[in-house]
Amino acid sequence: MSEFLSAVERGCAWFGRVAAWTVPVLVVSVCISILLVQLRANVLFEWGTAVPLFGSGLTAGGLTDLQWHLFAVMVMLGGAYTLCENGHVCVDFLSSRFTPRTRQAVTLFGDLLLLLPFALVMTWFSWEYTVSAWTSNEGSSYGGLNQRWIIKAVMPMGFGLLAAFGLARALRTASSLLRRGS
Repeated sequence: MSEFLSAVERGCAWFGRVAAWTVPVLVVSVCISILLVQLRANVLFEWGTAVPLFGSGLTAGGLTDLQWHLFAVMVMLGGAYTLCENGHVCVDFLSSRFTPRTRQAVTLFGDLLLLLPFALVMTWFSWEYTVSAWTSNEGSSYGGLNQRWIIKAVMPMGFGLLAAFGLARALRTASSLLRRGS
């Protein structure tokens, strides 16, 4: 059971590993934006047929939107990865004084009473937010990117991964505490 739960945690974290590849693309897009501003150019590329998200071309406004989209992907999908790598904010000066068993109990408490309810509520509301963007065909009103539901869909996905990770970790931690207690 513990191996399965660890595999679920690693599976949730995998999306964050993949999302980390948005960083180089983000850096390149920022550099191109700066170059476009210096050249006083607005259109970077144009093509004949509409492409999902980009429409019929990539403008400076679209490039700025793309940067925000890439940042959102990195943040939303990186949450479970950060927890898996134990890179989240932690009160180390307090937890360093706890026994390993007490640290596990605090982690279990935090996962069940803080992480899971937050992640589940955010998954629910961000899903509604995504569906609203999809049904209204929300897009940029200033020449940026179209089909905003695509990026908004990353929110319920990220929070859902966070909830799945939190549940798997809580179950694994509880199992470990019960095994040690008996």
